[in-house]
Amino acid sequence: MERTMINGCQTNIYLLARERRGTVSKYQILVRILDGIRSEAAGTKWESLYAVNSEIEEDVEQARARAYIHLYLKVMFGLSSFADREQFVTDGSYDGGIDGYYIDRDTRQIHLIQSKFRRTAENFTQKKIDPEEILSMDVDRITAGNETNEAGVAYNGKIKGLIRSIAQLPDAARYSYRVAIIANCELPAPQVRRLTGGYSATVFDYQKTYRDLLFPVVSGTYFRASDIVINIDMENKSAGARTSYSVSTTEFECEITVLFLPTIEIAKIIEKYRNTLLEHNPRSYLELEGQQVNRSIRSTIMRSDSNEFALLNNGLMILSDETNINERVGQHNKAQLRVLNPQIINGGQTAYTLGRIMQENPDQADEIFRGKEVLAKIITLTPKSADKDSSTERSRLIREISEATNRQTPIIGADRISNDPKYLRLQGILFEKYGIFYERKRGEFSDGVAAGYISAKDVLERNLFLRLSLAAIGQLTAARQRKIFQNEAVNLDSLTDETSMDKFYQAFKFFNWLAPSNPNSSKRYREVLTQCYMFVEMTKEEPSFIRRCQTTLGLWEELRELIAIHRPKYFDRVFTRGGKSTEAFAIEKWMVSRDFERDVREFVSTRSLSHLGGKTP
Repeated sequence: MERTMINGCQTNIYLLARERRGTVSKYQILVRILDGIRSEAAGTKWESLYAVNSEIEEDVEQARARAYIHLYLKVMFGLSSFADREQFVTDGSYDGGIDGYYIDRDTRQIHLIQSKFRRTAENFTQKKIDPEEILSMDVDRITAGNETNEAGVAYNGKIKGLIRSIAQLPDAARYSYRVAIIANCELPAPQVRRLTGGYSATVFDYQKTYRDLLFPVVSGTYFRASDIVINIDMENKSAGARTSYSVSTTEFECEITVLFLPTIEIAKIIEKYRNTLLEHNPRSYLELEGQQVNRSIRSTIMRSDSNEFALLNNGLMILSDETNINERVGQHNKAQLRVLNPQIINGGQTAYTLGRIMQENPDQADEIFRGKEVLAKIITLTPKSADKDSSTERSRLIREISEATNRQTPIIGADRISNDPKYLRLQGILFEKYGIFYERKRGEFSDGVAAGYISAKDVLERNLFLRLSLAAIGQLTAARQRKIFQNEAVNLDSLTDETSMDKFYQAFKFFNWLAPSNPNSSKRYREVLTQCYMFVEMTKEEPSFIRRCQTTLGLWEELRELIAIHRPKYFDRVFTRGGKSTEAFAIEKWMVSRDFERDVREFVSTRSLSHLGGKTP
């Protein structure tokens, strides 16, 4: 009787079939975003300025530097239109050291921008701005209304436009000035302030740029909604009709307002505010997972011959701190709905699909959305006591409403805790330290993937994080559990200390090198998780990453051979094609046994199985 091994050697299969995927760098993503901004100039009078079709490296780099100012204006002030941003970009000859500006009439602040984009990743993180460049900002002369520099040379037209805009402010004396330096700067804050003429200055170094400009764009959270106005068409009298109802809880007075809103208005606010409107929703936009629901929403809204959308769609539930409807807006058959700090806690897939349709069809939007409305239930939460901290009760109430109303697309256990502060903190650590996009909430990076800034493989699925983290510290049984987020024994705090996080990152790099196609299948990838543990603990002295990976695969085969030799109870009788009986080592049988984790741990620590009498071959 012969003995053989079931799945005896898969090393060659892995080596041949794996897709070696490297984690894209933050700088590469930044360049993709800037190139995306450049592409927005196509077909406009600024097309050559942004080198849209140019292959001349110098022109492209200059265009990226200009797009870098666009990125700041887009994220910090919510200017989604290229043309709206371009009017505030002053970079060029005779710009008085000011590359861009923005006048915020809501906060009464005038922002002046000095920006330095670097051509390489190394320079972007290391090269500092020259203090002389900060000193060259003619802030005092320009804000005082001078149209020429000290040498008598006239400023460019954009700077003169800034001067005129300031002069036309009816309450200019109430405005304050703020300087943004988008560059690495090693000078202390007081010295920077002196260089800018005493004005308050904020430095966006490479770390702050990645954290506060890049990440919000990829996650669709770059401009927060605070006070938004939705236009209502009263020509259809039923659209203007509304119902109100009051509900009292222990700490809140809740006013519920129900009315129909134009779908084009919802599309507009989603296009501008994106995932910031879904912060209390257990999910972001489910690009793939929710495609059946989202495809149905899209199909219904795209029908030009009917308004069945209002009949077939469940509508939106919006949370608000304050809600007002004004029917006296100086326009016939028009009204306005104002909501303060809005959050869509149900209907996020509907709202985001509308936003995507507008984004994809900007010229046909009016025709597509004409006459189509969506039901909205707006809940206004007003604390009964202004002196009492009701944030905990507010969070509980929002969570219960959200869970009770989100039924169209199933909520899984991990969705319910996606907004927990500890997962927000974990997401920040993984991005800032390792450049990893941890998907805390399903679909939250769909904007970045759809725009091509990152690919789906650059997103770390939350279950995979737990599996790799547990595997990296040798908890292999826990790492392969099916519903890993529901395991109360998993302590996230123990996995986020510096040592554990570094081990996770090593396992993550190896996992990406090996690149299985289905990382969330705990059964199929028991081998891979075990190999991650071996990689972290057994190859740390090897300086070459590739050599470490190859050594790990060899060690795995060595362990399997030891088990096959000394564990006869894991052999099963099988028959060959010719009907011949043989015994084969069933590796899956061993990997689901109680012996498995103990065997692996001993091999990792001693490279032997002494309790079986095993020796290194």
